[in-house]
Amino acid sequence: MGEDAQPLISADSLRLREEWRSAFPGAPVVWEETADEGVGHGFDGIDPSAMTRALYRTSSAWANVLDWYQRLLTARGWDGAAIRESWWRWGRADRPGERFDLINRSYVPEHWPVRVDPAEDLAFEVLFRASSTPGVIPGESATFLA
Repeated sequence: MGEDAQPLISADSLRLREEWRSAFPGAPVVWEETADEGVGHGFDGIDPSAMTRALYRTSSAWANVLDWYQRLLTARGWDGAAIRESWWRWGRADRPGERFDLINRSYVPEHWPVRVDPAEDLAFEVLFRASSTPGVIPGESATFLA
């Protein structure tokens, strides 16, 4: 690592952040996955950002989960927007290499032939990614050379 190079971000350092430690009340973790910066993750393994993500279950409605995370993250300086009806993303202008996503994994579009069992708990994913490399946008950078 050169003299001016930033140290790589570890998944453990993301897990220590308040944004991550403040999970939706009463929602148990079903599974969790992490990757340190530079390891590569995502469906194609080329996102070089550090990442921690978890799938949770809750009997609460998606609207309640979304509202809880909106209040939590907005209070900490994050700006959020809907990516889709079932997916929200937050970022910070002062931390361009960081992203926080909330995804409703129980969502099924109305026109699909599959239906969600209303008795089944809501499944939602929380995904926190960060990169110390200028120009690397977590979830969007095409290669490790970005």
